[in-house]
Amino acid sequence: MCGIAGIVNLTEYKPVAEGLLRAMADTMVHRGPNDSGVWVSDDRQTGMSHRRLSIVDLSPAGRQPMTNEDGSVWVTFNGEIYNFRQLRLELENKGHRFRSNTDTEVLVHLYEEHGNAFVEALDGDFAIGLWDDAKKRLVLCRDRVGVKPLYYIRTQYRLYFASEIKALLQAADVEARLNKRAFYHYLSYLVAPTPHTMVRGVKKLPPAGILVVQQGDTRVPDVRLFWEALPRRPQLSENLDEQLKSLFESSVRKRLMSDVPLGLLFSGGVDSTLNLCIFSALRDAGVAKTFTVTMETDGDFLGDREHAREMAKVLGSDHHEIRITNRDMVEVALKLAGIQDEPISDPTNIPHYFVTRLARESGCTVLQAGEGADELFCGYDKYLRFMRYEEKYWRPLSKLPRFVPAMASGALRIMKTSSRLRKIQDSLSRMAKGQKFFLSSVLAFYEGEKRCLLSRHLLDELGDTDSFEVVVPYYERLHEHKPQASLLDAMTYIDLNVQLPELLLMRADKMSMANSVEVRVPFLDRDLIDFALSVPQSFKLRDGVLKEPLKRLASQYVPRERVYRPKIGFGTPVLDWFKKGELRDDFVAQLHVDRTDIGLLFDVKQIENKLHHGLTSVNDAFQLWTIYNFLKWKQAYAVQV
Repeated sequence: MCGIAGIVNLTEYKPVAEGLLRAMADTMVHRGPNDSGVWVSDDRQTGMSHRRLSIVDLSPAGRQPMTNEDGSVWVTFNGEIYNFRQLRLELENKGHRFRSNTDTEVLVHLYEEHGNAFVEALDGDFAIGLWDDAKKRLVLCRDRVGVKPLYYIRTQYRLYFASEIKALLQAADVEARLNKRAFYHYLSYLVAPTPHTMVRGVKKLPPAGILVVQQGDTRVPDVRLFWEALPRRPQLSENLDEQLKSLFESSVRKRLMSDVPLGLLFSGGVDSTLNLCIFSALRDAGVAKTFTVTMETDGDFLGDREHAREMAKVLGSDHHEIRITNRDMVEVALKLAGIQDEPISDPTNIPHYFVTRLARESGCTVLQAGEGADELFCGYDKYLRFMRYEEKYWRPLSKLPRFVPAMASGALRIMKTSSRLRKIQDSLSRMAKGQKFFLSSVLAFYEGEKRCLLSRHLLDELGDTDSFEVVVPYYERLHEHKPQASLLDAMTYIDLNVQLPELLLMRADKMSMANSVEVRVPFLDRDLIDFALSVPQSFKLRDGVLKEPLKRLASQYVPRERVYRPKIGFGTPVLDWFKKGELRDDFVAQLHVDRTDIGLLFDVKQIENKLHHGLTSVNDAFQLWTIYNFLKWKQAYAVQV
C-alpha cells in the first residue's frame, strides 16, 4: 500500500507547484514511510506525488510516480496487482520493455495497449491515478469492492485527487467545511455513503469506479462503473464445494506475493481459521505469525480469547496478543479521529489500530484479514432475522393501506420505547412511505431518532431528506437486473456497496495504514466474489447454517466442533466505556469545546440527557459513540459548519 496524490489544471494555467504536491504526499507518510517521489509535467499543468510502502521489488526502481519508455504516460498507484506477472509476459510479447520488477510498471504499458479499458484486466486491490500526456487526460480508478480509498475534488480551476482527504486540504482552494447532507446520512450508516464525504465538495470514487478528466473540458465528468456486485446466473454444478476450495486456495496463493514478512489477523473464528489453514499449507517460509486483540474489562467483549489461543496452538502459528484498556481508548481517540480522514464510527477501529501496531512491531508489514466473508456467504445473524421478519411481518403488513402502519408508527413514536420497539416503529414508518425493508446490516440512528436529536436549524435546512435515498439507486439497479431478486440478494448487493467498502474496508485501511501495515482480504478476490454471487441461496445457507460452505471447508483442516461453534463476534465494550466515566467525562468536555457550532447541528441538551440519564443499553452507547467520534473528528480537522 501507498499514498497517492495529484493535481490537474482544468481551465486556469497557473503552474502546478512541486512543493504543494510534496506537501500533499507528506501528510500520508504513514502510508508510505520507505520512499517518496514527485513528478510535474513539462508544461507544469499537471503533477503527481507518491509515498511508498515497499512490498514488491524493494529497490529504487520501484519509485513512483512511474512512466513508460517515452514519458508519455505517468502513474501513481496504491495497491497490489496480483496478476501482474501474467500481464507483464503478455505485454513483453507485444514488444513492451520493463525497467523494474514491480506491478506498477505494468499499468502504464497496459494502458498503452487498451486505453481506459486497461482497468478491466486487473486482478487486485488498487487506487490509480494515470496521466496521458499526449491526450492531456487523467484517469482515476478504484478496485472492484473498494479495498483502497481514492478521494477527489474539483474546484473552480483544478481537480485534486489523493488517497486521503487530509492531503486534499493542503490546497489553498479546498476548505474543511461540513457536508451536512452527508453528515445526516452518517448518523444512520456510520459513514458518509459514496460518492459524498463529510467534507463539502470532496467526493470518493465508488468501488469499481473510473473517472476520466480531459484537460480544458469544463463539463462535470461522469463516473462509470467497470464492474458491479450484482447476482449472477445461478450455478447448478454438483461440485460447488470443490470449486470454493480451489478458488479460495488460489486467492490466498495470490496474496502471498510479497518481498516483506506476512502475518494474519486472527480471532479463532471460521474466517481467520480457514485463512490460516490455507495460508500455512501454501506458504513455504516458516511458521505463520498470528495477531489478536482483547479488551481488559469485566467481560470478554472482543471475541473468545482462549479459543483464539487454542486454535493458534492447534494450527501451530506463532501467536501474538495485545490487551487494551479503557484508558488506552480515550488517550488515542483524537489521534484516531485524525487518522480516519472522515468519521468511521465502528468502535472496533480502536482494537484494529492496536493489533496492527502490534503486528508492525513484531516485524510484519502485510496482514491477511477476513473482511467480506459475511457479506458474500451469509454470515450475519441479522441476515436470518431480516429474512424471517420480512416473510412473517413485512410482507403481510405491507399489503394494508398505508395509513395503518403510519398510525401505528405514530403511536409508538410518542411512547418511551425499547430499542426493539424503536426498530419496529422505524419499519412501520418506512412502510407507510412505501420504502423497502432493508437499509443496511448496521445502523446507528433511525430517521425518527435523528430528528429528535438534531437542531431545528439543521432540520429546516435539510427539509425532507431521508437516508433511505442512499439505497434507492441500488434497489432500482437490482430490480432492473433481476426483477425477482430475493431479500438475500438485496442485502448482499447493498452491503457490498455501502457497509463493506466505506465502513469495514476503510476501517481496515485507515487503522492498518496508520501503522504502515498493508491488509489483504482473500475473501474478496474477484473470482471468489463472482462465484459467491452465482451460487444458490440454498448453498450459502445449507441446513440453515450461516456461512455453511466456509465452515464445511474449514472442517477439512480442524475438528468440526471447533468450526461449527456459535459465532462469538468481534465487538467492543462501548457501554462499559461510557459507564466507567473516562469516556463520558471526555464527551462532556467535547460538547463544550465548540458549543455554539455544535448547537447548529444538534440539540445539545438531548445529547447531555442521553449521556447522563438515557444510557441503558449497548444501542444507546453505540449511538453516543457515533456522535462522540464525529465531534473528535470535527476537532481534529477544525471542520467548520
